[in-house]
Amino acid sequence: MLWNILRHILFLFPPELAHQVAGYAMRFLGAAHASFATVKKQRKRKNGKFSLAGFTLDSPLGIAAGFDKDAKLVTGLRALGFGFVEVGTVTPKPQSGNPKPRIFRLPEQHALINRLGFNSQGAEAVSARLRNLRQIFRFDFPIGVNIGKNRDTPLELAHKDYVEAIRFLYPVADYLVINLSSPNTPGLTQLQEEEYLKPILLAVRAGRDELAKQGEKRPLLLKLSPDLSLRSCLRAVDLAMESGFSGIIAFNTTRRRDFPGFKADNPKLQEEGGLSGAPLREYALSCLGAIRSKLGPKPVLISVGGLSSAEDAKARISAGANLVQVYTEFVYAGPAFPRKIARAFD
Repeated sequence: MLWNILRHILFLFPPELAHQVAGYAMRFLGAAHASFATVKKQRKRKNGKFSLAGFTLDSPLGIAAGFDKDAKLVTGLRALGFGFVEVGTVTPKPQSGNPKPRIFRLPEQHALINRLGFNSQGAEAVSARLRNLRQIFRFDFPIGVNIGKNRDTPLELAHKDYVEAIRFLYPVADYLVINLSSPNTPGLTQLQEEEYLKPILLAVRAGRDELAKQGEKRPLLLKLSPDLSLRSCLRAVDLAMESGFSGIIAFNTTRRRDFPGFKADNPKLQEEGGLSGAPLREYALSCLGAIRSKLGPKPVLISVGGLSSAEDAKARISAGANLVQVYTEFVYAGPAFPRKIARAFD
């Protein structure tokens, strides 16, 4: 009931401003919980069933990239009950992203459209922030970093952006995600085509292996677009595995607008950007079996897209996912959502 009132108030504000207001609250919550060492131990691990990047997780639910762009909300998100946190997307150099407004709510569909365009403080700033956090706290959950290229970098030089970002972020990330699938950076999704994809994956793996000589080898994951054909998706999975990646995140947001229940006269549906939330639920679930079969049993498979309940999370894991992530439903369901999912797996 309280969240319904708070959500009504927050939804009076433009989406990006509401996110900033909620972010301040999460930062305060994270600082308060960290002061009492609750960031270190949120809940007792009852089964040890879920793991990622060498960590045993107390929940299979993580926050998807895009919610905490610059690693400002890590402790607050953990305090709310997320089992792992993925920050970003982080670009090598700072950039402001696309002009505002660039987030649009579709409450009836429990969906969002965003065209943020990789607004990022840049790899160096995010690396410094995470390094400072790690000096203060000893985290017992994994922090992943999702990486993208700068908008003005030509496609043929994209591999250099990913390698450059990894150089800054490798020491402070528990795992790294290569994002070639956002629809909001011009040309980015072309990088999932084989002529671009394989050289990028090999360059990233080589950069990681060079950095790993100084310490632990961090897992590399590839995040895919739901707008790929299933054949192209499975080919990308093949290339990721051949290139030494540890797993797949399926999926990013979609350009599609042809979902059941969408009204063609809704002006928000004309907005450019990636759509996320409940409309993606069925597709995200339906592809898991094929991706898991292609991956084999060992690589990590994280499902994201339209997850809205504990039943959804269990269905994803039954279908082949190791873990799940959420963004849009967290916006609609509120701060109790992560613990609700976690309790379902106790």
